[in-house]
Amino acid sequence: MWRHLITLQWSWNYERMQALGYLYSMLPVINAVYKDKTERIAAMKRHVVFYNTNNYIGSPAIFGATVALEAQKEGEVVDGLKLGLMGPLAGIGDTITALLIKPIFSVIAASVALSAGAVAYLGPGLMILASLILMATMFPQYWFGYRQGINVAKEVSGSDRITRITDLAVIMGLTVMGAFIPFILKGLTTPLVYQQTVTAIIGGVKQTKTFPTAVQPALDAILPYSIPIVVVALAFWLLKGLKLSPVWVLLILATLGFVCSIVGIL
Repeated sequence: MWRHLITLQWSWNYERMQALGYLYSMLPVINAVYKDKTERIAAMKRHVVFYNTNNYIGSPAIFGATVALEAQKEGEVVDGLKLGLMGPLAGIGDTITALLIKPIFSVIAASVALSAGAVAYLGPGLMILASLILMATMFPQYWFGYRQGINVAKEVSGSDRITRITDLAVIMGLTVMGAFIPFILKGLTTPLVYQQTVTAIIGGVKQTKTFPTAVQPALDAILPYSIPIVVVALAFWLLKGLKLSPVWVLLILATLGFVCSIVGIL
């Protein structure tokens, strides 16, 4: 269990991804169960085939189940279980970690890091806390898989449970991130001003005065945080509409922000 929790991705590669780490984690079991050298080599070859799933949420349960089955020399069942579960559990794990836990902690950590004083040093600590929380979820998954064995496949499949969990994580993640947009981008305002002319009759005399008026209060009166909303909508359109990579979107937004700052729009 400890090998799997710590070293699964140490030998990650593009050909078989997490396979070497999985084999290394399973070696103590293989050496204890298979005394014949030929059987031991065959078992090692089985565990070095392609394997890839979420290392935090998913893989510990799969590994626990395969340890229990490998101890019973159920090699074919082990191979089928790994192949059948790594995809569905990757969908759940990637959604929860990439859309729920990591973005929320990252946004909060970035906000704290921008604070003044010693509070800013808590930002990196929040990122470490997120990793510790994810690691803490791995232990019960392993023991769940170890106790359930082949039944872990029945717990995961056979219903719309995976879809419901994934959809719930997506909704929660997007809701929280959407709520943080005004907070993070509240400093994104425009310094533009325009000349407003006011005509009034004072003491029977018609007087006209012109004075500068800021554009930002007018935008806030129409739609608060309108500029951050437009920026986020632009980023979403670049990602989903034009299907650009995140790197290109960041470059475009950075260039746009630089130009707008030079000309005095933002």
